[in-house]
Amino acid sequence: MAKVEIRMLGGFEIRVDGQPVLAALAQSRKATALVQYLVLQRGERVSHATLTNALWGGERSTNPDMALRAILHRFRTMILQEHLTVLEDCILTSRGCYQWNPDLPCEVDVFTMEDLVMQAGLEKDPDKRLALEEQIVQIYRGRLLPLSADEPWVESSAVRLHVLYRAAMIHVLETYKKNGENEKLVELCRSAIEKNPRAERLYLELVMALETLGRPEEARQALQQGLTVGCLHHAAEPGRVGAMWRQARQADRNMENDMNRLMAALPPQNAGGAMICSFETFGQIYRMQRGIQAQYLVPVFLLLVTMVPVQARDDAETERMMQVLQELLRSCLRSCDVAARYSDTQYAVLVCGAPGQNAALLERIKQAFYGTPSHQRYLLNYNAYSPKPGQEPPRRRRSHPRKKA
Repeated sequence: MAKVEIRMLGGFEIRVDGQPVLAALAQSRKATALVQYLVLQRGERVSHATLTNALWGGERSTNPDMALRAILHRFRTMILQEHLTVLEDCILTSRGCYQWNPDLPCEVDVFTMEDLVMQAGLEKDPDKRLALEEQIVQIYRGRLLPLSADEPWVESSAVRLHVLYRAAMIHVLETYKKNGENEKLVELCRSAIEKNPRAERLYLELVMALETLGRPEEARQALQQGLTVGCLHHAAEPGRVGAMWRQARQADRNMENDMNRLMAALPPQNAGGAMICSFETFGQIYRMQRGIQAQYLVPVFLLLVTMVPVQARDDAETERMMQVLQELLRSCLRSCDVAARYSDTQYAVLVCGAPGQNAALLERIKQAFYGTPSHQRYLLNYNAYSPKPGQEPPRRRRSHPRKKA
């Protein structure tokens, strides 16, 4: 069978037996995004709604479902036109879901890199670990899908992969430096600078390695390059870069210590269920979550949980039952959920995630509520509102008295 390779680091390209194919994909931004999104799911099934939301998140489309089918048809037509038999069943559809065929023999650079990172983390032998990290550095040709960098489904993965690459690259750099392998160090720094041209440390390491190798002119050129892009101080001079490197290293260590102190000063993660807060704090968290929703298309649901007295209301008993309800909200909801007292008999709740999952949580709360003493005097209802990204919640109109004729 033909060998299929997909490159997503530093650019996007599909190869069959070493030859680039499907150049026509570049003419269709949506078809390209469809393929990229499904490949990144690593064979997982993606619902129709999730896929259309990812591809048309902030855009207007009269019929995204029909548009998605048209895009898939266009992609399959490209495959037929190039007689790429190996890719005919690369995208599977079933029961409203799409997936990149997990049985298709396909090498994806992103997954190869992730597997190597995992192996390197488990490797105890220093030489074998170094060999794995050298492969990671070689595979990482640049940021994930740079032409789609603004897409929410690309952005977080791009940052994560770059962090993994940088950790491996720094360890390789330190090893070369420790072993006095300056030629390798020069090659590594130049390659890394191409991927991150504003990394101060890389310029300093490159200049010192070139000076050690007795290549002052190249060192001067590297120093000038760092000054031109603005990541080096103007006081940097040939022969004195070592002092600057030591200062930068000490600054990094000081910042790391400051970060550790900051982390220690912050409260620990809430592992005991939902956060119960004041309504003012709830409003601030709601505004922040809406911003996250607009940027990353995370589903957000605003709920109003109401306790309705079915008999003559006893204020003291109602307050006790509201405290019971608060504890149920805290224990039954998740640590990523937030609740606040909204009125004498209501709680506002903010949850994230799939609608079905949230409905199950609320039904569990109702079941627990109806298992408590004195519940016979009260009913528990809830309303859900799921705002779309950028959509303002409905506002209640002020009522004005009619003017007499």
